[in-house]
Amino acid sequence: MNKTVRSFSVVTGFAVVTRLIAFIFKIWVSRAFGAEVVGTYQIAMSVMTMLFTLTSGAPTVLSRKVAEATGDIKRQNSLATASLIIGTGISGALVALLFALKGKLGFLFPDERCLPIFLILLPTLVTSTAYASFRSWFWGRKNFLAFSSTELLDEVVKILLAAIFAGGVVSFVSGGEAIALAMTLSDALCVAVLAVMYFVSGGRLSKPSGFKELTLRTIPLSATRIITSVTASVTALALPNLLVKNGMSVSAATAEYGRIAGMAIPLIMAPVMLVSSLSVVLIPDVARLRAEGDPSAIRNKLRSAINFATLVACIFFALYLPLGRHVGRLLFGDEKAGELVSNCSFMLFFIVIASVTTPMLNSLGKERVTFFNSLLGAAALMPCTLLLPKFIGVYSMAVGSAACFLTISVLNLIALRRQTGDFLDAGKMAKCLAFSIPLALLGMFSDRLLTAVAGPIVSVAVVGAMTLFFLFIFIHAFKIADVYAAIRMLRPARVSGHKAKTSKPKKPRKRFKASAK
Repeated sequence: MNKTVRSFSVVTGFAVVTRLIAFIFKIWVSRAFGAEVVGTYQIAMSVMTMLFTLTSGAPTVLSRKVAEATGDIKRQNSLATASLIIGTGISGALVALLFALKGKLGFLFPDERCLPIFLILLPTLVTSTAYASFRSWFWGRKNFLAFSSTELLDEVVKILLAAIFAGGVVSFVSGGEAIALAMTLSDALCVAVLAVMYFVSGGRLSKPSGFKELTLRTIPLSATRIITSVTASVTALALPNLLVKNGMSVSAATAEYGRIAGMAIPLIMAPVMLVSSLSVVLIPDVARLRAEGDPSAIRNKLRSAINFATLVACIFFALYLPLGRHVGRLLFGDEKAGELVSNCSFMLFFIVIASVTTPMLNSLGKERVTFFNSLLGAAALMPCTLLLPKFIGVYSMAVGSAACFLTISVLNLIALRRQTGDFLDAGKMAKCLAFSIPLALLGMFSDRLLTAVAGPIVSVAVVGAMTLFFLFIFIHAFKIADVYAAIRMLRPARVSGHKAKTSKPKKPRKRFKASAK
């Protein structure tokens, strides 16, 4: 099994377990506290996410710079130290300023219950920035075990602490505040663990260097993240207010936002975990290949990633469209959240392409391109979010998000083609898309029949199994099997017997001798 397969397996394995635990946690929170508490927490987190974008750019650039400096541990440590200084310096100043102004921050939130949650979360701005720098150092060095395991630890500790606090052990917090306190403490613990791992693995606080290159690359990347977070924050603040203006109570509007932002969209985004895992593995390789000047190898990796992302989207669209209602009701105990999952499942196609192409552009050093593409994506999002609630209510967020991701996907693909040449396998992508739509419609028809006779649990099991069966029959029949698991790049080499194992070293030696002559 080659290194790419092993790395992808490690990242995906940890990501699946981490996201599964996080998803179970969301289910527990939704059932224990209700959509209203989820909504207040999500609104507070949206503002925190926007602040984190101001400090997280340097760690992201750090991973690429560390990958380009493979073998030079001294430079890698100097870059990591510079990233820590930049990130913690900015985040520390922001935290101090916001705590000083805490009495005047109520205008940021449509619901007054969000402010205490926000203040509890605020220290995570510093710890998360340091956490991101340490993880990016491991990422650039392709130490995916350390990179992924700490994320799992963070999630486990957060859930344990949230359960303890929500159970009344700490009397001064409850609901959203308990979840926020659990996140703050778990973040601090995990950055301490990661710092120990950093020093054990050879990392040091060396004389910092690379401030200029980190800063120049960080500015467009941070601007991109700011655009994303600002649009998310504007949506979190504006959408409930617009729903209230159109006749809802404050509690009902907050609950509606909690359903789509805290329940439906996280479920729709779950398959992106697989695409993100592949991106995590490929980014250091693409950065190295760019430094070496190998566009052909870059095209192969891009093609693999795009085809894999398309297949993931097709599989989950065919499952979510017919079964989203039942899954939402079974998991969250909220039928409206399930309807949102079914009706918004079309977003998957745009989300996965944007999710895989944006990091690829960044790994090629095109942070400015991703900034402008994100800006245009936000320009497509905001009119939908601000103008459509009067007509389609909370679905305006789904339509706006779909328009945003579609814009980013198209622009990213155009930019990548200009940089590397033609890399898309349009035939296989079209076949997958063409098959997934009628299969999803067949699933909807089958679901209605089974639900009337046997109930939702049986329908989920039967329709899910049937959908997966027909999908994999189609994949093999049309020879798209190579695409699954990122086509040939991720397929382990076949060996048969001692000869196959010993024949590989001989070929390079012969080529070397021939070239020497």
